[in-house]
Amino acid sequence: MSTSPPALVAYRNGPSGRLGRVHSAGRVQGGRGVPTGPPRRFHSHALMYVWGGHGRYRDARHDVPLGPGDLVHVLPGHAHWYGVTGAGTWNEVHLVFSGPAFDLVVRQGLVDPARPVRRLTPVDHWRERLDRFRTARPPRSPAGADDEACEVLRLLVEIAARDTGPGPTDRAPAGPPQWLVESRVRLGHDLADPLDLRAVAQSVGMSYETWRKRFQAATGEPPARYRQRRRVEAAGELLRRTSLTNRDIAASLGFTDEHHLAKQFRRVTGLGTGEFRRGLG
Repeated sequence: MSTSPPALVAYRNGPSGRLGRVHSAGRVQGGRGVPTGPPRRFHSHALMYVWGGHGRYRDARHDVPLGPGDLVHVLPGHAHWYGVTGAGTWNEVHLVFSGPAFDLVVRQGLVDPARPVRRLTPVDHWRERLDRFRTARPPRSPAGADDEACEVLRLLVEIAARDTGPGPTDRAPAGPPQWLVESRVRLGHDLADPLDLRAVAQSVGMSYETWRKRFQAATGEPPARYRQRRRVEAAGELLRRTSLTNRDIAASLGFTDEHHLAKQFRRVTGLGTGEFRRGLG
């Protein structure tokens, strides 16, 4: 998740499995975390483990220091920032993944959205545990993706069982309602595939019109626009972190073609894809 070299990142470009997939796994030494600026949202789950140096994690409810042994778990669509605030750097390992199995563990309470930062020691053990995903070479097949998704599920179970810290103190007594959390997860998942919005409304126990109006009132945008913005944000991550062409990015995220991607990207960000890739955004 860091943009500062030196970084060792393994990207998984194979097919998704039925349970989910790992998008990338990386190790950074001397990084600075997410670039400073407004809060960001990722289209997938992301784990980031600090094994050297210090920084901070911030979202609407938390502002906490990070140091060796701290693990950040960012949920899809959650506005956040983490990184180094001074002149120093830190070392991290990170893992980016998505899929229905991981959305289920959130709904079942194995992952607590109110606790984005957890303390895991010993540091050497957890650094190596997460770094295995970078060094592993799963088969490039749906079955291989499912095997790797199962490994991530085992990791999440281990994290829940071996958490050694109380987590940060909340700024506010309550977070967003569960229906909104689940809606954001569904709208931010499998961005390349068609999504039946009425089915999403039904899954959170509302009629479509009630859900659409409540979602827009809570987020400031209708569900379809939210999902399209998630596509644009995901495209921005690929533009920033990979050398994929606009055509490949458009195909991987459900845009009609690279022209559709360029039009939507400029509408949301105010920048062309080339400008963004050159670091002008």
